[in-house]
Amino acid sequence: MSDLFYAMTMPGLETLAFSEIRATLPESTLVKFMRGIALFQTPELPENLLDLHTTEDVFVALAHIKGLRRGPDALRVLHSATLNADLTDAIASWRRGHHGARPRTWRVVSQMVGSYDFRRVDAGQAVTAALRKSMPHGMRPVEDDADLEVWLWLGGGDVLIGVRLSDATMRHRAYKHQHLPASLRPTAAAAMGWLSQPTPEDIVLDPLCGAGTILIERALLGPVTRELGGDIREQAVNIARRNVRAAEVDVSLKTWDARALPLGASSVTRIITNLPFGKQIGTREDNEALYTALIREFDRVLAPGGLMVSLTSEDRLWDRIIQEHGWKTQKKVVFVVLGQPASIFVSERA
Repeated sequence: MSDLFYAMTMPGLETLAFSEIRATLPESTLVKFMRGIALFQTPELPENLLDLHTTEDVFVALAHIKGLRRGPDALRVLHSATLNADLTDAIASWRRGHHGARPRTWRVVSQMVGSYDFRRVDAGQAVTAALRKSMPHGMRPVEDDADLEVWLWLGGGDVLIGVRLSDATMRHRAYKHQHLPASLRPTAAAAMGWLSQPTPEDIVLDPLCGAGTILIERALLGPVTRELGGDIREQAVNIARRNVRAAEVDVSLKTWDARALPLGASSVTRIITNLPFGKQIGTREDNEALYTALIREFDRVLAPGGLMVSLTSEDRLWDRIIQEHGWKTQKKVVFVVLGQPASIFVSERA
């Protein structure tokens, strides 16, 4: 029998997240994509879901309600669905992912996308009221720092109520001790690594490595022959070195100018990098000259048959420049970074 689960990721990365789920748990079947969510069934052990890289949180579903009406009657529907949910099996799944620990406290986290004839807090209270009746004896509700969290998500007429199996380290990563302005979220970095079609023979370059997140996430995805990274800012390279040590991965890091890399021609097989957006770092006016210089250097160091995976919010500018320099984009993924749309390009030389 397959249980119902859902994975939350950055909006726009839902299909990527599910592709990793299918690769990790081959018997999984998709039920539905929602904004930032992949709802799926799998007969496999839920603790295996905690090793996903492109997902920020994983839940075992207590209820999936379709076509919820916006009026006040909806609160009664939420209460009833929660009251009738199989909480015992959901808690058992949580315990398997937490080394058999018994949860002593619980709380409800509610999220709402769009407008309804009730407030988000009202929806949360409807679920909370039902859980007060159905939670096992001895578990008590708290406002913060609960052992077990039940999340309520409403959006587009769909409702998901689920027990969170993951914790904060799934999205924030324990290795990331130090950050930089415009530092990429690990989930997005992992998505870029996934899009690079990773193989154990890869020689991976991030010429604008910042805090090192992309290189770390690629190493965590699977075997790699060698990883190289650098940044024009010595502070960034020092921070990347600390994060790399914390992650216990092998990356060679140097201070350099990405427009003149100290690397031989055709010396890398993958370039994975987060380009300056021209907001927190650089300016939009600077980006045309910078991007042009970068693509020339990338063209020099990338081996024939190699792939470039690049991220920018300047998608029209970057698309034009790479086309003008003889590159072809295999795939483009648009998602939301810090509240603004950005694009991941998967490109090769034409």
